[in-house]
Amino acid sequence: MGTKTKNGKKALHRDKRKALNALIMANFQCEADCGKKLFKRKYSNKNYTEVHHLVPTKYYNDFEFSLDIEENLVSLCSHCHNLLQHGDTSIETLKKLYDKRKNLLELCGINITFDELIKMYK
Repeated sequence: MGTKTKNGKKALHRDKRKALNALIMANFQCEADCGKKLFKRKYSNKNYTEVHHLVPTKYYNDFEFSLDIEENLVSLCSHCHNLLQHGDTSIETLKKLYDKRKNLLELCGINITFDELIKMYK
């Protein structure tokens, strides 16, 4: 698992190709199915969505396998991404994403319960 140092802290190296693959696999839609109106990217006809690591990368040392994989990357509208990153986390949104990805994560060796995931967001 590749790491880099940023501001004196060790962090997981993120692969931009995997992030783009995740957006493509989600067809540039918000995987939280929030119903918010999406807008088009400035220089593309694709919807603007952002990549989010469902299992946060700051916990990469807790797992044997990389967290920077398409199965752990979700496509979100900016509202849902900010909600999960900076807001009072919506348990409903997190549960919806977890249920969609749980089996894929397990196939990749990332075994996590929903309760464990909630604790990572608090």
